[in-house]
Amino acid sequence: MALLLIMGRNNTHADLEKDLRGCYKRGDVVEVFDDVKHDGDLVRNPIMPPFILVRVTDVTKAQLDRLISPQVEDFFDLDGTIRSRLVRRRRHLLEVDAAALPNSIRNQIRDNRYVSVTWSQVRNFLRNKETGATEGTTP
Repeated sequence: MALLLIMGRNNTHADLEKDLRGCYKRGDVVEVFDDVKHDGDLVRNPIMPPFILVRVTDVTKAQLDRLISPQVEDFFDLDGTIRSRLVRRRRHLLEVDAAALPNSIRNQIRDNRYVSVTWSQVRNFLRNKETGATEGTTP
């Protein structure tokens, strides 16, 4: 089992480039843990930012580690060398506010900030921000 730590609110910055590049947005996959790392205080602690925990019961952490990759782009520097720059903090997000997300899951997220789902229940709501594609059938 894997545990997804999802940002529950939008963080913002006045500079639009810094906002896009450095601030987590609602639904961003912040971290992927093994299920044994579950800390119930993470969602109950009022001092912590409002995270959402999503337990995916039929996949492993290794299968979902790709969800925490940043979005980067390559460019040529003035001297002709290829460099990479960070475009977005995370490439993937879970569409926690999607109208198509089943009401039972949306209600659990709203009320408990925790939900336990299978890969088939969540895969169509994990979206690549760069391409707009969902994760489809493969974990």
